[in-house]
Amino acid sequence: MDLVIVGGGIAGLWLANLFVQRGYSLLLLEAHTLGGGQTLASQGMIHGGLKYSLDGNLSPATAAIAHMPARWRACLAGSGELDLRALTPLCQRYFVFAQGSLQDRLTAFFASKLMRGRIDKLTAADYPAVFQRTDFTGTVYGVDDLVIDTAALVRLLRGNVAGHIYRHALQADDVALQDDHVTLTLGEHRITARQLVLCAGAGNGPLLGALAIPSARMQLRGLHQAMVFHQHTDPMYAHCLTGLRGSQPRLTITTHARSDPRSNQQVWYLGGQLAEDGVSLNEQALAEQAREELRACVGWLNWDDAKVRGLRIDRAEPLRDDGGRPDDPFVEAHGPVLTCWPVKLSLAPALGDAAAALLAAPVQPSARISLDGMAAAPVGQVPWEH
Repeated sequence: MDLVIVGGGIAGLWLANLFVQRGYSLLLLEAHTLGGGQTLASQGMIHGGLKYSLDGNLSPATAAIAHMPARWRACLAGSGELDLRALTPLCQRYFVFAQGSLQDRLTAFFASKLMRGRIDKLTAADYPAVFQRTDFTGTVYGVDDLVIDTAALVRLLRGNVAGHIYRHALQADDVALQDDHVTLTLGEHRITARQLVLCAGAGNGPLLGALAIPSARMQLRGLHQAMVFHQHTDPMYAHCLTGLRGSQPRLTITTHARSDPRSNQQVWYLGGQLAEDGVSLNEQALAEQAREELRACVGWLNWDDAKVRGLRIDRAEPLRDDGGRPDDPFVEAHGPVLTCWPVKLSLAPALGDAAAALLAAPVQPSARISLDGMAAAPVGQVPWEH
């Protein structure tokens, strides 16, 4: 066998789809549920780094991610490296808005050479419905980002490679490393593969430690995101910059529907500065802070009856000496082990590029192994359905 991929989030599923398409024989092992770690807990944003540039500078992170919306749009059109034509985005265009004294400064910044062609100011007639209220007095900009339904994405990627996916919590004792291959003991099955590809997010760290691979080290950066359940009907997909205090949007808002047909609630999922600051707050304090932020940022809607739940997320990433956010996807080879962290959902295509560059051509094209007695890994749930 060519590859065994460990981890069924966006990294493992993207690589499995990419490499099956290119003729590699592979298995994908998932310990729990597909997408059930960081992928289904993400907001589904495919962005080009605008939110990293709010301090007026194009950072390395902005340069690394700038072309990702175009890569994803090519896949959605059927002309990219993966065929995602069956996937309908939650929104095809993202928005940025602000009210109050910040508007004049933002207008000048967004009109600068730095941002030209990346963002445009909308007329009131072109505002999304949620902003077309007489008591909204701000300014709205459009940006060429999009939001993906992560559950639909996971289901689509799983469907393409369903016969290759099994549920198994890989332990270091299951792995025997050689110079040019790896042997895995999976219950009653013994598998030899040329490469072991670690895409297990936070699960990479313990495996790397137990396998004594010192070069790839992991860090966890926390978020405490708010899920706001409410009865308002108009969705919002936007960064709020009202009263901006730093380089992060004050709120990053995405909208998600409940699957229960008896529920007429929407869920607004709140990231941005609130999620960063929320790490130090308990759930009750986060809920109170979320309501305050919504009243300050989206005060033309009533939030008195909204219910707020918190969700803590640990973002698993390659370790940086300063503990900060990495700019690029991480792919590193150590003997037959390839360690991968995508860093961002948006960067999955770039992760594919980097991983493909480190793989030899397939030697067992179309070979498939059926692991009798082992179950398939199921798709996980998005957090607002728990």
